Amino acid sequence: YYRGKTVEGATASSFTVLGEDYAKDAFRVFYKGQKIEETTASSFTLLGEGYAKDAFRVFYKGKKIEGTTASSFTLLGDRYAKDSFRVFYKGQKIEGATASNFVILDNGYAKDAFNTYYKGRKI
Repeated sequence: YYRGKTVEGATASSFTVLGEDYAKDAFRVFYKGQKIEETTASSFTLLGEGYAKDAFRVFYKGKKIEGTTASSFTLLGDRYAKDSFRVFYKGQKIEGATASNFVILDNGYAKDAFNTYYKGRKI
């Protein structure tokens, strides 16, 4: 059940709540009680701050983030995340950000070698 409603298609015997509205059973992954398409339940893990991934794809609040490399995807904190090539804020790619030297500062601020960002926007 999710908020009093049956989770359609879930197998009760293997159902596990992961946190942050994510759950899975042996074969499927769910967000807020709805099945997430194109997921591999066996490798699906919650990263935190709305982010999750399986062996091949990355998700933010249950939606697939296009153009990510799951194997190198890491949560940085303060809603920022990155893979080997790109940086994201709340699941959205930050255009022009350099992943190799991107660091979180404090209170929503972050920087790379060329720019400073506030809550995912270049300032």
